Amino acid sequence: MKSDFLGLILLLRSLVYAIVSVSSSLSFAVEVTFCYEDKELSPAYMGNGQGIPRNKPGAAIEILRHVDVGLPEITIKYVRKPWQRCLHELKKNKVHAVIASYRPERTEFMQYPIKSDSTINPAMAISRFGRCLVGKQIFYQHMEQQDKTFSLAIPTGYSAASSLDAKRFAIVRTNSQTQSYELVMKDVVDGTIGLCLINGEKVRAYPYSKELVSVYPPFDMSYGFLTFSKEFFAEHQNEIETVWSLLATIPVAEFYMDYLEMDEDALE
Repeated sequence: MKSDFLGLILLLRSLVYAIVSVSSSLSFAVEVTFCYEDKELSPAYMGNGQGIPRNKPGAAIEILRHVDVGLPEITIKYVRKPWQRCLHELKKNKVHAVIASYRPERTEFMQYPIKSDSTINPAMAISRFGRCLVGKQIFYQHMEQQDKTFSLAIPTGYSAASSLDAKRFAIVRTNSQTQSYELVMKDVVDGTIGLCLINGEKVRAYPYSKELVSVYPPFDMSYGFLTFSKEFFAEHQNEIETVWSLLATIPVAEFYMDYLEMDEDALE
């Protein structure tokens, strides 16, 4: 009986210690305010407006939630704003982090993951995307005609569109990737752009993958990095480097693939 009582006391002590340890770590956790686009950019961000979807928020958000759970020393707060507003507030350290591609001019106010030789570290990217032109089979066949022009439906905010030849492709802006695909299916436009390579893994054109084909190789390759304001990085360098190190170990392609497959299933 006495041994049982002592065992119970030890168990209670262990529970109390665990609770105190968790509470202590949470109380000292660094809060990261992450700002992202208030327009749907599937599969990274889902939904429109300032609300943060609780379920199926987008692959990028699910990856960050995974990081948040895995690192008790940080906690991530999510806000949605127009992209230029996110950048403006990052410069002023009103928000602390965004996901952005690398541009030399952004290094003035953004901290990217850097290797020991002071070059960007692609291994710590949260996404490595290849984008292809996507359309019906006739679009694929006509692409071989170099003198032919095409219309493409592309969501507002897709920087990959800047890689296209403006003389050959007329851009029709849409509110979402889904809307872009629908315009292709209705023959309103010739094609759109879609993810065809994620972290080296080849994927099909989604949605409507049974009717649409991707034109390989990708016309654009982009790396998305979780970047931080210079001021925030200076204050919390150790925690941020821990976040980047964890991101390098996460199989992020699986998160994006799940969303692409979800989009396809919803339209079948």
